[in-house]
Formats: sequence, C-alpha cells, structure tokens
Amino acid sequence: MITTANNKKQPNILLIVMDATRAHNLSCYGYGRPTTPNLERFAERAVVYEKAIATSCWSLPTHASMFTGLSPSAHGANDQHHYLDADVPIITQYLQARGYQTVALCRKHDVSPATGMDRGFAAFNPNRWPGPLTWALRKADNGMARAFGYRDGGARHTNREIRALLPRLQAEERPFFLFVSNLEAHLPYRPPRAYNKFLPDLPPEKIAAVNQDNWKYMAGEAEMDEADFAVLTALYDGALAYSDYRIGQILTWFEQAGLLEDTLVIITGDHGENLGDHQLMGHGYCLYDSVLHVPLIIHYPRNLMPLGRVAEQVQHVDLLPTILAVLGDETAAASVAQGNNLLNAARRDFAIAEQSYPYLDVFQEKFPNAAVSQLNRELRMIRAEQYKYIWCSDGQHELYDLQADPQERHNLIDKQPAVAQDLAHRLAQWQQTSELKVT
Repeated sequence: MITTANNKKQPNILLIVMDATRAHNLSCYGYGRPTTPNLERFAERAVVYEKAIATSCWSLPTHASMFTGLSPSAHGANDQHHYLDADVPIITQYLQARGYQTVALCRKHDVSPATGMDRGFAAFNPNRWPGPLTWALRKADNGMARAFGYRDGGARHTNREIRALLPRLQAEERPFFLFVSNLEAHLPYRPPRAYNKFLPDLPPEKIAAVNQDNWKYMAGEAEMDEADFAVLTALYDGALAYSDYRIGQILTWFEQAGLLEDTLVIITGDHGENLGDHQLMGHGYCLYDSVLHVPLIIHYPRNLMPLGRVAEQVQHVDLLPTILAVLGDETAAASVAQGNNLLNAARRDFAIAEQSYPYLDVFQEKFPNAAVSQLNRELRMIRAEQYKYIWCSDGQHELYDLQADPQERHNLIDKQPAVAQDLAHRLAQWQQTSELKVT
C-alpha cells in the first residue's frame, strides 16, 4: 500500500541512467582513457559506489529493479514477460503520493508505455510527438547534424528538452522527480566526430568496415579479431566521453539554477557491455561482470552521507529504499522492496543477478542457420566478495575467483567444488526468501 506524506519541502530527485555503460571503461572508475572528466568532477561532491552490480544484463529487468526495488524474478519483467505488471508498485507512484512532479525523458522501447514502465509519470516524453512544423524543423536539424558530424543518439535533443523544462519544474511549488535515459553508449557506437579521439591511426574506411552487429558476430556470420575489437572499444569510449559531456551539461544547468545542492542526483548504468569479452558482443545472454558491473554515483542533499567511495557491493534494488529514506520514510518500501537503504552502514553479503530464458528469435529471423543453442539457457548469479557462482539451467555452472581472476577467464567449478556448493546453497536460500517476499 502506498501512503501519502505531508512532510516539509522534499528534495528534488534526478535519476540519470547511462544505457549500456560498464564501469570498467569510465575514467572516474580508474580507466586509463579520459572518458568521463565531468563525472570525475561530480564524484568529488558525491558518493561513488565502486561495486554496483546490476540485477540483470539488459534494460527492461534492470530498470524495473530500479523502479520497484525488486529482483527480476520478483517483479516478473523479463524476456518471457516483456511487461511490468500493474500490481507491482513503482517509485513514481510513491513520489506522486508525496506531491512530486514526475517527468521522464526516455526513448527506449524497453522502458516505455509499451512495457508498463510509464505508470506514475505525469509526463512521459512530453515533447515526443511535436507538431508538424516542429517535426520538420527537427528533421532538418538532424540532416545538418549528420552533414557536419555532430549527430548523436538523441542526447542533444533530450538536453534541449531538459533545459526548457527546468524553469517550469522550478516554478512549481512542488518538488520534482526527473528520469533521464542517455542512450549514447548503445550499439551501434557512433559518437559525434569530435569524440572519436581514441581511435587508432587507421583509414576511415577501415574503421567504418568494423562490424557493429552483435547478433551477426555471435551467430558466427562476422569474423572479428583483436584489431577489430580495439576499434570497437575506441568507438565505445568515444561514445562514453560524449555521454559524459551531455551529463555534464545537465549538472551545470542544475547548479546554475541553484538546484543541485538540494537535489538527490543518482547516476548509474542499467547494464554493461561485452566488447569481445567471453566471445560475446553487446549485452544479454550472460552474467559476467562485463555486463553487470555498472557505475553508481549519488549526490545526497543536506549532507546526508559523507563524500567518498564505498567499496562494498550495492545493487539497483537499493535505490528505492534509499530514495524513500532520503524523504524521511525508511519503512515505506519495507513490505515490497528487497533492497537496502544505502544511508545505513550495513551492506549486503552478496549480490544477485538473473537472466531468464532469452528471446532468440532475432537470430533466427536474421540468420536462419545460426547455431546459438548454447545461449538458450536461464542464468542466476550470486557474487560474494571473492567468489562468484553462476548457475546455468543446462548444468554448465561456473565459478570464478574475482580477486585472482577479475576478468572471469578461469572457471573453477571443478577445482573448488566446496566453494561452489556453498554459494549454490546460499543462492537457493535467497530464491526461497525472494519467492516468499512477493507472495
């Protein structure tokens, strides 16, 4: 049950989700290339969670976990059920009951009215369907952007909307929740020309020829070598740098408007990305850290948390309880959420992630002869501080020592059966608790 609250003026909330962004390639997480200078500066006035682990490997279940505080098996939005059911409360409903304005700027099909993720938003892409004249002007603008090399994945238009929206939100006598989805790091990686600064010295036609179709690669229809993935990684890093630039703009506008200090700002990734890791490309189909370890940087208003870096594991299910705790109601989500309030010192003993049986029809539609049966399996992962266990429905379970082997190259399932058995038992216990939590 969602209750109302008549508290004193509540802080604004800004949630920015960087699509397909893995922590490994961000300079604010120690990456060698300067991909995120704006996030580095922002991190100086925020809390950086060094081990934020996504609850799944693609957008719908991870966003649903952010919005509900529930694991994918609990909220039920996954490959087999591409919808978040209406009986599962989400963050916007809690916030609307507390008088918040709720606005989303998100152009992802996975997070849209089509998947039930628009509930509780008073405005979802308010300028998505402009009038004929505005549409014609935007089309012309996109043509100019393509010609001059500054066309992007939508962040330019989204930021224009944010800049126009902020004065209207600020003029209201109510706090606001603004959800922004940044798609710049999603395949295909095509950052504006000025951000292709990490590319190797190769002819443009060689760079353009590098395959960016993840299904084609995984279907065995495109051969890619180390040099190809070096180009792909450089393009990805350029996309991250551009994403960082656009996020920096948003943060600057908040500061110029006098909003930043009293705004709870959450910047995270919904999932990471494989760049040839584990013979995979893009995301989905696995629960390795390349797709699970994401950035999470939070600016807490009113000095609620000391600045710095947190080494313990956290997850997206922790966001809803934390938001409500910041609003002064630590118990509001206790009956439904599975996450922890990050304002508390206590941290989780382990992280959990899940992948339901994936939707493989795209392979059959594009590549009828593709042999991808090895991807047709359900996965569950439990990640402790040192070891990570991946349960696979086909019986090909995996175990990794994250301290000795952070890239998860050496499966120890046969060498350390006692460790695997212990983690499998803890995963089974969690499943039982999870099922009881939502019945």
